[in-house]
Amino acid sequence: MTKKNFLNNIFVTATIVATVFTLCFGIYEYRREHAFRCDILHAKLQLNNFTRKDSTIRVTVIDTLGNVVYDNFEANVQSMGNHLHRKEVIDALQNGSGYDIKRASATNGENYFYSATYFPERGEIVRSSVPYTAPLTASLERDYTFFYYTMGIIALIVIVIYLRYRLGKSEKEKLRIKRQLTENAAHELKTPAATIHGYLETLMSNPDISESKRNEFIERCFNQSVRMSRLLSDMNMLTRLDEAQINRPSTMVDVTRVTRQIVSETQSAFEEKNILVTLRMDEEIMLKGDESLIYSMIRNIFDNVLFHAVGATRFDVSMSVSSGKKMRFVFSDNGVGVSSEHLSHIFERFYRLDKGRSRRLGGTGLGLAIVKNIVHQYDGSINALPTEGGGLTLVLEFHEE
Repeated sequence: MTKKNFLNNIFVTATIVATVFTLCFGIYEYRREHAFRCDILHAKLQLNNFTRKDSTIRVTVIDTLGNVVYDNFEANVQSMGNHLHRKEVIDALQNGSGYDIKRASATNGENYFYSATYFPERGEIVRSSVPYTAPLTASLERDYTFFYYTMGIIALIVIVIYLRYRLGKSEKEKLRIKRQLTENAAHELKTPAATIHGYLETLMSNPDISESKRNEFIERCFNQSVRMSRLLSDMNMLTRLDEAQINRPSTMVDVTRVTRQIVSETQSAFEEKNILVTLRMDEEIMLKGDESLIYSMIRNIFDNVLFHAVGATRFDVSMSVSSGKKMRFVFSDNGVGVSSEHLSHIFERFYRLDKGRSRRLGGTGLGLAIVKNIVHQYDGSINALPTEGGGLTLVLEFHEE
């Protein structure tokens, strides 16, 4: 057993023990508190049994056979019947004192709290009783404060367990994603590495190869190295985003300017593919954040169109800010689009619709995954929708406070 598993087992065991103990202690205190209040009233009435000074309290004197010999509220004591079976009398004869709660009087039908004391030297039991009125009921009512406190403690323990579970699940998910990223990256890097190795091996074993063929092989090696460099860069970006190592700065970034810069950088590539890029943007769209991240977010969307928008002739970019400072960025092409079974997966890492074609064009399979992670870093949302008439539309929304 690893140290981490051992500590987890200790935590789970300690949490269970603490929960059970808190629950049992709460139930115990809940019951004990009511008995404690009854004991206080019982003690007060016991005092009256000795002194009989309080004329407002009903006092009954009973002999050891259970016959009533005196009652200050009832003149006809013969009508009161035998009291030997009464709980407070039985307890008094056995223990010296006893009480009973909320029992109806046989004389007048009212509910009383009875407290009896046995005086063996006189051979009699003195019982004081008070009506179970609303004030008395309130005084003997259980105090639920401790009960609520106990429930609060248990709720806190449950929350701690839940948060630890979520944290553990989150850590496991991070490890799974990292492992998956590593495995996929190894697979993706294997192809360009093998290609470079093959070309270089050919060049080394054939020193007399023609100049044109040599240059061709060197160019192919260079292209593959560029692809590997992009893949490693994208992996590094995703790792930093996953581990939240990128903090959102307080600087304002001009998204309009960044987008126009990207359009300028990619214009020749779009022209080669005969794709017309159209922009509809507000004059100034400012988003608080890191300019390099915002650049990477938008650039990856542009590159995704270049790599995957097969048959597209238009790429429309629309950016606007509403009165409530809600920013809406819409990127839409009119290519072949993405079928419904693939639409929900396009933001997954290394997910490709056409793996061979994507690799030939230099795609890493991480572009839209990076876009999604950056959007979430800025508490935004991203959705992929089919473009009306064919194609793919990405909708990004942010709310600037």
